[in-house]
Amino acid sequence: MADRKERPAGKGKDYSYRLKRMREHGLKPPIGMSEQAGERPEADFALDCGWGRLVFGQTFENAAGLVDILRGEQPDQRDIAVYIRNPHVLLAAAPQELFLDPSHTYRLDLNSYRPSKRQPSGFFIRRLTSRADAEEVNRIYASRGMVEVPPDFFWEKRDARTITYFVAEDERSGEILGTVTGIDHARAFNDPENGSSLWCLAVDQQARHPGVGEALTRRLAELFAARGCAFMDLSVLHDNEQAIALYEKLGFRRSPYFSVKRKNPINEQLFTGCEDDEGLNPMPASSHARPAGAAFMSR
Repeated sequence: MADRKERPAGKGKDYSYRLKRMREHGLKPPIGMSEQAGERPEADFALDCGWGRLVFGQTFENAAGLVDILRGEQPDQRDIAVYIRNPHVLLAAAPQELFLDPSHTYRLDLNSYRPSKRQPSGFFIRRLTSRADAEEVNRIYASRGMVEVPPDFFWEKRDARTITYFVAEDERSGEILGTVTGIDHARAFNDPENGSSLWCLAVDQQARHPGVGEALTRRLAELFAARGCAFMDLSVLHDNEQAIALYEKLGFRRSPYFSVKRKNPINEQLFTGCEDDEGLNPMPASSHARPAGAAFMSR
């Protein structure tokens, strides 16, 4: 975390107001940070994730600013406004352009989380370390109908302090079986709640070993717990019963936050309705693939 900075003179009132707004969007007072500490969250924050941007709604003071950011979405990408407490207000600002993502937000309290005593069998979890890993991650994304990430982004353009990639590797063949992305909110925008989130959890449909999705989720939770994060959030399609069952088994609980997205071709099935949600996943759109192990924070 960056060194603490003195609060600029004359900014106390504005800072207190922004912190108050962020507290109102949370379930409890910020952890690990206080007004006296002089640390402030970055305003109007959006994080480039390669497949699109995560737009953190709690850092915006009004709906107009959020709408302007979302209008800057690039072709073939998907931006997601997250931590929206009052989505009706945001949607009213641009009803022809935005829609409410049909996902639930779940939160894992990292202060009470306990790692599993059982270790993965037949595979292990490690960080993404090579271009070959990046290509395998994109292969899995593509098989799940997710927006792929430019390979160079993994190395050159991402914020390495903020974004973490884990992969699951087969012990014998060396094949990449699954992947997950983590966002450290404190490092991203100086989050006063000291949170984190899980994104783009995806497992190869041909993976032979059970428990890959759970192992990736646990490894990310353990990383953020070791950093002192207070919680880890994720988003999952409302009817993805298999993924929800896994999350609840791990201790995740529903949180009163929503996600909002732009109406674009990638998201079309989500706002026009479709008979089969299969293949929709958090990366490319807010989709979420259902097969074993695939769950996610809407992307």
